[in-house]
Amino acid sequence: MRLGLIPLDERPVNVRYPQMIADIAGHEVFVPPEKLLSKLRTPANSIALQEWMQSQTVDAWLVSLDMIGYGGLVASRIGHDDVTAILQRINWLRDLGDVMLYGFNVITRVSNANNNTEEALYWLNYGTRIYRYSQLKHQQQLGQDVESELAPLEAEIPAAHLEDFTQRRLRNHMVNLHLLKLFSEDVFDLLVISSDDTSEYGYGSQEKAWLQTWAQRLATDDPRLMFYPGADEIGCVLLIRAILQGQKPPSFAIAYAIDADRNRTAPYEDSPISTTVERQIRALGGTVSEDVETADFIVAVNPPVAVGREFDDTLPGYSQEKSRREPYIQQFVMDINHWLAEGRQVILCDVAYPNGADPLLIEYLFQQVDVTRLAAYGAWNTAGNTIGTALAQGVAASMISTPEQETAQARFLAHRFLEDWGYQHVVRQETIHWMGDRYSVQGIAPEHFDDVRAYIENGLRERLNQIPGLGQQWRIVPGSIRLPWQRLFEVDFDLEAIG
Repeated sequence: MRLGLIPLDERPVNVRYPQMIADIAGHEVFVPPEKLLSKLRTPANSIALQEWMQSQTVDAWLVSLDMIGYGGLVASRIGHDDVTAILQRINWLRDLGDVMLYGFNVITRVSNANNNTEEALYWLNYGTRIYRYSQLKHQQQLGQDVESELAPLEAEIPAAHLEDFTQRRLRNHMVNLHLLKLFSEDVFDLLVISSDDTSEYGYGSQEKAWLQTWAQRLATDDPRLMFYPGADEIGCVLLIRAILQGQKPPSFAIAYAIDADRNRTAPYEDSPISTTVERQIRALGGTVSEDVETADFIVAVNPPVAVGREFDDTLPGYSQEKSRREPYIQQFVMDINHWLAEGRQVILCDVAYPNGADPLLIEYLFQQVDVTRLAAYGAWNTAGNTIGTALAQGVAASMISTPEQETAQARFLAHRFLEDWGYQHVVRQETIHWMGDRYSVQGIAPEHFDDVRAYIENGLRERLNQIPGLGQQWRIVPGSIRLPWQRLFEVDFDLEAIG
């Protein structure tokens, strides 16, 4: 099957992961040349993307409407294009002809950080305050008494910044409403409107509710229209959904390391983790099964911890939480071993913490489990990102029929463990401390890039050797370390087989 992908942005999670998963599944996915895509704050040229799409012959298109409409994810957050111009670019998709079209768009996030790398410039000084302002305005409109906090907070934020923030959200909401109209006109065979870095209260959650109201009016309960938390995993998920089109939906049994914790809501999401897992399964085209013995896949979920933030063993209550969880994790690993011994397809979703693996699970996993036999592993960024990508890899692994596909699977599995555990949990933190000691700064100055990449490569090489089985099969290609947005939050690298 030939699939065309217009990614959310140019980062490897949106471009390279779908390609690597397609290699596992034995299908082709075509992505625009890098020069046609966005580059952090520089938007893509939508006309050039349209011309590239017209030059391709594919069986299905998976299209980020953020990329086609705004020029990319970041451009949707910072750009000033008029809504009319954005809708004109999206309306062009009507002319694609008789080809399957999956569209996906993001409800703009409200980032809870004083960081403007991906946001309007004023986010550097007012990001956390605008985030809280968004929450309080939502709560106020729900009738909650928040005026004593809201009034002084609003006075702290320049009116021009709030005006810009509000007007851009209005524009983006108008675009999402238009997408619902296009869906009701059968322009899309599938439409996903996802929530990026969301929470229970805030403008994003409020706008999602408004969109769902209109979705009910226009499309009733059409299963081809979906709302759920996520963003960077959607390309991988829809890739597998397109491949599965016309086949019997795969069934997934869900097993939680701690069953009571299935009701916890992961950071950056607005629903219990159990809801996130089920939504991702349905987005991929699967069904949820209550029978572990007969399901096609077992989704083994290490659910969110009580702390509700990135791993930090210095936080109050960490030791008690670890003591509570440890016997459950031990049994969880034993269960995984049992399922693998039975020849089951096990997809391991490690979402105890955002942005990195759970060291407690990794400790027992590496001691007791042949991780090379897992269908998939994930522990990166948000819970939705992890679960969607791991589900996609797991289903792709079930399609393996050639040595080339087996190699692609082993490479991506090694990549996931090395990035999600080796880098996100270990080497990234080590690099932050090393840079602070060496350069007395947190950001990466251009003159330090080579040294930083070399430090990361050495750290990852050491961690790769610690991954049982996979570390003995793969090595990092020297000089292949890349920092996609010139920051430490994410990394990319190439692996080559040993021998």
